[in-house]
Amino acid sequence: MAELELCDWPVTLCDECCTDEVEQLDPETWELLQRWAADYLWRATGRVYGLCSRTYRPCRRNCDGSFGFGLGTPFIPWRINGDWINLSCRTCPGECGCGGRLSEIRLANVNAVTALRIDGVDEDPSGTVAVYDRNRIVRIDGEEFPGCQNLAQLDGIGTWSITIEQGIPVPPGGALAAGILACEFAKACLGSDDCRLPQRTQIITRQGVTVGFQDRFENLADMLTGIFEIDTFITAARSNRFGAPSIASVDRPRAARLTWPIVETP
Repeated sequence: MAELELCDWPVTLCDECCTDEVEQLDPETWELLQRWAADYLWRATGRVYGLCSRTYRPCRRNCDGSFGFGLGTPFIPWRINGDWINLSCRTCPGECGCGGRLSEIRLANVNAVTALRIDGVDEDPSGTVAVYDRNRIVRIDGEEFPGCQNLAQLDGIGTWSITIEQGIPVPPGGALAAGILACEFAKACLGSDDCRLPQRTQIITRQGVTVGFQDRFENLADMLTGIFEIDTFITAARSNRFGAPSIASVDRPRAARLTWPIVETP
């Protein structure tokens, strides 16, 4: 299983939140605190948000393992409109589109296509490919993706690659929450009295008697910070209680949804 990584979590600074603390830190430390805040929120919200730029070199999948009938033509069973239909490799009739064959590759969580390079030549992704359902990258210029890939070469004739933004964009409020948390980290480093992060040691003086004790940090296991704005974002990003109900049928053909490029309607 591939290890998850945080690639891009924007950080928006709030002048009223940071005051003058940032100016007292060296740039390297301040950059580290911002990365720390972004990483904390990424982990606290389930490691699902953030866009990564990744380059893939796809290879065409063969029909190995599909059903055959001794006729030399491989078939794959598909359920369409309640009926099982044997489809030959890469051939798709009916609902899948006009023209018989559709040249596409499948990758998970495709937010956008940023580069396409074939035989050492850069192609403009816009007008060449489109993304459906965030996982199907389809050629729309009438051409097909190359069927072969020379993995022994990094570039040049016989090679091709596609670069995508992969992942789920950070929800609204995530960048501001990261900025607020980074500022509170900065205040903690400088020992500021107005730091809003809870401290492990609490000291109370009453009638000349001073008592020190440790905060149990009840919410630490849930990765909550005790700061209203940040914890509100974390809780909302985790919640799935208020999703709209849906009904799906395995017999009904699924409509393709264009997810890139974004087409603006007049």
